[in-house]
Amino acid sequence: MPAANQDGANSWRGRLVAVVFAFLIWGGWALVANWHSDPTHALMAGLLQGTFSGILTLLMAMAVTTLFRRLPDNPLRMLLPALLIVSVSFTLLYLLHSWHQTPALWQTIIPPSSMAFAYCLFLSVRLHREARALTLNNETP
Repeated sequence: MPAANQDGANSWRGRLVAVVFAFLIWGGWALVANWHSDPTHALMAGLLQGTFSGILTLLMAMAVTTLFRRLPDNPLRMLLPALLIVSVSFTLLYLLHSWHQTPALWQTIIPPSSMAFAYCLFLSVRLHREARALTLNNETP
């Protein structure tokens, strides 16, 4: 059995669980953050945020890995993937929630964007450590 199937984070089941959690957590957060205004707007904000968070969860690790591997080996290599991915996702969230006229716009998008940044940064640091370990192993006689 391939290692990817044994690793929960890399299996389709693991990815599906992550997507469902992202949908429930951040969709639920948007629902609560906007509930004071109008339940209909709050529900729509929750569905928008949950759906976007689920999709982003699927794409984020792949995007960080791709960007990390394409950047030159310097300290910015760990920071740039997180900055680029979260800048794009934050802008898309802002546009989506503005279009929907989400009442608590900033309260809706700042917490999930902050967590996305932290997650992307974590992935970049992990990739950096793996690359460094491979380099050290290859230099050993």
